Amino acid sequence: MSLHFTRSKRFTMGTELELQLTDKKSAHLVDKADIILSDTGHSQQIKHELTKSMIEINSAVHLSIGGLYQELAGLILQLRDAAGRHGCDITGGGRHLDADWREQVISDLQRHQDLAHRYGYITKMACVFGQHIHIGVNDGDEAMYLCHALIPYLPHLVALSASSPWLAGEDTRFSSSRFTGLNAFLNSELPENIYNWDEFNAFYSEMSGAGIIRSVKDIYWYVRPQPALGTVEIRICDMPLTLFHASVLTGYSKMLVRFLLKNQQDIIKKHRAIDKYNIFNARRDGLQARYICVPEGLRLPLDRHILQTVEKLTKFAGQAEDAFVLRYIKRYVERGITDADRIRHMIQHAIDLNTASVKMRRMLLSVPSDYRSL
Repeated sequence: MSLHFTRSKRFTMGTELELQLTDKKSAHLVDKADIILSDTGHSQQIKHELTKSMIEINSAVHLSIGGLYQELAGLILQLRDAAGRHGCDITGGGRHLDADWREQVISDLQRHQDLAHRYGYITKMACVFGQHIHIGVNDGDEAMYLCHALIPYLPHLVALSASSPWLAGEDTRFSSSRFTGLNAFLNSELPENIYNWDEFNAFYSEMSGAGIIRSVKDIYWYVRPQPALGTVEIRICDMPLTLFHASVLTGYSKMLVRFLLKNQQDIIKKHRAIDKYNIFNARRDGLQARYICVPEGLRLPLDRHILQTVEKLTKFAGQAEDAFVLRYIKRYVERGITDADRIRHMIQHAIDLNTASVKMRRMLLSVPSDYRSL
């Protein structure tokens, strides 16, 4: 079975955001996605997710992160209006602070019911919240190249988006614990040793013929091709606490893709141990993680590697918005405070989990005072 890869305009952007549906009073997750989505008219951009306490919003295709942010904010206001009529609201963050996986209710969509039948309890444990970033590419070969070329930068996106330090009411000691709800699925984590579109088609045909996958959606790599959309899809991010930060991370990802395509180098087949080490450390320690550069073997803090990358990318900043994105990332890293740190700070200062969840909810549409020009 051969998959057609839709040609897209290079470096266009889009994102998918998985959001928590919470009760306004208790801040607990609530299973009201069905009625709220019914109130929104089942918009193609506001959708069901795996459980009924999750709602996903999808952006259109954008050239500008300013336009992306404005659209996302509009979708959030529409969704909040519908949720408010049922005593609910929506919240960012990669995990709910004290939700019990056993209480989650799987969506009625056939795909989600099939997943529940196949994966059992793992499906409920996958009630976690992430951001998926799509960047337009010309063809499947570019998408497969990027699936590998982006791997050294995945720890950047893990640390910059980290917002899931709490699990079931306990501090995990990780900045991002969301991965524990997803990595038990088949075909997850880093991509297979597949380096062009013909090889991907051969892999897809073999896996679908064996009944292991039914569609590209059954491939849960951290970075995967999305042939129907003509994009490379980055799937490793937690859902940030703010739409603004999610928009800037989309812009940063676009700049990484542009840099990598303009400076293409041969992908060297290698063991994945160092890549996994770097990603694990970013999940545990965020911006303060240890990072190993390949192939040099140089060890340095992850925040320094991000700042070095920002410096490299400045040479490829094509417009004012690119410079804005890099300036934001630089300041964010230099301040050294992630969403995970903000959550911990709130809780460690004698705020109970429900109050912290309410504060997280209020942050969703907030914008830093010095970035209001976006």
